[in-house]
Amino acid sequence: MDILQIELFGSMRITDNNWLTEVTITREIQLLLAYLLLQRQRVHSREALAGIFWGEQNEERARGSLSTALWKLKKVLEPTGVAPGTYLKLTHLSEIGFNKESPHWLDVEIFEEKVSGILARPFQTTEESYIRELKDAIGLYKGELLEGCYKDWALRERERLRALYLRGLTYLLEYYRFHRRYDDAIAYGQQILDLNPVREEIHRELMKLYAENGQRALAVQQYEICRSILEKELEISPMEDTQALLACIINGTSTNDSVMISREKINHDQALRQLMTATQTIDLAMEQIRRALEMISHHP
Repeated sequence: MDILQIELFGSMRITDNNWLTEVTITREIQLLLAYLLLQRQRVHSREALAGIFWGEQNEERARGSLSTALWKLKKVLEPTGVAPGTYLKLTHLSEIGFNKESPHWLDVEIFEEKVSGILARPFQTTEESYIRELKDAIGLYKGELLEGCYKDWALRERERLRALYLRGLTYLLEYYRFHRRYDDAIAYGQQILDLNPVREEIHRELMKLYAENGQRALAVQQYEICRSILEKELEISPMEDTQALLACIINGTSTNDSVMISREKINHDQALRQLMTATQTIDLAMEQIRRALEMISHHP
C-alpha cells in the first residue's frame, strides 16, 4: 500500500493504489480508524478507546473487542510487505495512535490546514493564488463529516468542521464583494444559506450585493425570502437594521445609511437571534440522537 487515501467528508471512503483500489472494512472498524485520524495529534490508551467504542460491555469484553478490531485494522492497513507501525503506532505504554508521518492523503487534514491558514490573511490583500487554494480546499467538503454517525465525538468534530467550512465561504463572499465581483460573492452567500438559512446577516449581505450590482428587485426579493424563513423557522420578524436596509434599497439611498439603529438595540437583537439559532441547533442534535437511539434499540 503505497499511499493511503482517506475521505471522511460525506460517506467514509478508503482507497490505495492511486485511488484505484477501494479498501473494504466494516463500519465498526471504519469508525475506529476515523477516530484515530481525527485525533491524529495524540495517542490513546486502550482503556479510553475501549470505553468510547465498547462502553456498554464489561471491561474484559471491551478490551477484547478493541484487540480484535485493532488486529483487523492492522491487517488491512499493514498487510504483508508493509512495515508494522507504518500507519498504526504503539507506544511502550501500549498507547495507540495513527502515524501522522505515514504516507497518506486525508481530506480533513488538507481542508483544515489550507482553510485555517488562508483565513489568517486579511481578505482585502489576499492574492488570487491563495483564493484558488481556498476554493480547492472547500471543494473537499463533499458532505458533513462521517454522515450517518451520531456518536458524541463525531458530532463535536462535525460541528467544528462545519463552522470552519462556513467561515471559508464567508471569507470568499467578503473577498469577491471587496473586488466588486458580485456574481461570485452572491454565489457564496447562497451556499452559506443553503447550510444555515436563518443566518440573517448573510441575507443582509446578499441584499447589499444585489443593490450594489444594480439589482434592486432581487435585493427586495431577498428580504422577503429572509422574512419568510425567519417567520417559519423561528417565528420572529427581521431585525430593525434589516428593515432599515430594505428601506434604503427601496428609496435608492446608500445601503450604508441603514446603520441607523443604536448599537445597544442591535446587540440586543443579535443576542436574541443567536440564542434562538443555538436552540434550534440543539433541537436538531437531540432529534438526531433520538433517531440514533431508535436505530440501536431495533438492532441489538
